[in-house]
Amino acid sequence: MPANYAFHRFGADALRLLPGQMQGNIQRFRRLYNGGLRGQDLFFYYKPMSDNPIAGLRSSCDAMTGREFFEKAAAHLKQNPSEGGTACLYGLLAHYCLKSQLAPLFAAEVNSGKVTRTELEVEFDRYLLGLDGKTPAHTQDISANFKMTRGECLTLAGFFPPVTPANVVSAQKQMTAWTRRMAAPKRTLARLLLKFTRGEFADQMMPDHANHKCLHLDSAMLECYHAALDKFPDMAKRLALHCKNCAPLGEEFELPFV
Repeated sequence: MPANYAFHRFGADALRLLPGQMQGNIQRFRRLYNGGLRGQDLFFYYKPMSDNPIAGLRSSCDAMTGREFFEKAAAHLKQNPSEGGTACLYGLLAHYCLKSQLAPLFAAEVNSGKVTRTELEVEFDRYLLGLDGKTPAHTQDISANFKMTRGECLTLAGFFPPVTPANVVSAQKQMTAWTRRMAAPKRTLARLLLKFTRGEFADQMMPDHANHKCLHLDSAMLECYHAALDKFPDMAKRLALHCKNCAPLGEEFELPFV
């Protein structure tokens, strides 16, 4: 369950930093905000047994900057205005804010060839769960936070063309199922099934204890988390102004939309 808890936790922390009225508007559509928090990582779970274009969105989005993504997202929202879509947009912003802060650290480690990005994300989840007293970390099932209606899946799909609502529904179902399998008391079936999945997907099994390949990065990842929280309020303000009157987004949005 790569970084699912990290984004869920960050989203809750980030939401509390927004103005009161905006918080209230987002809370009414919390499932769509939570959907946005997963960003393109949701499609990591689409048909995990094979390579496919929808799953590949997780990588293809890396070619875009945050500015490019959010300009298109804001234009889409302007053409399809809704409070739910707005809540989803700010979930996507929270995803980008945290992921873009972690990206340089992750890239350096992955380029060393000693660890995969999924292993780093899983270790960060394990570390945060431990900090929050949710132990044993590998038994924590947060799949209840992934629920969206078909209408909400339609809203989320609009931010990721050419993804269809059916693609989102399928990815959501797989994400929920795999998260439950990974947190089950007995994970023998999950270990067996992972042998038939693609690439990094097979690395998402959370170990019972810290991953020795990533343990030394726990404090650095937490620093990135807090740096992202510091940046989020200003980025949310800039995004709101951009949606209202096309004001420029600023240099914080020039990082890749990872």
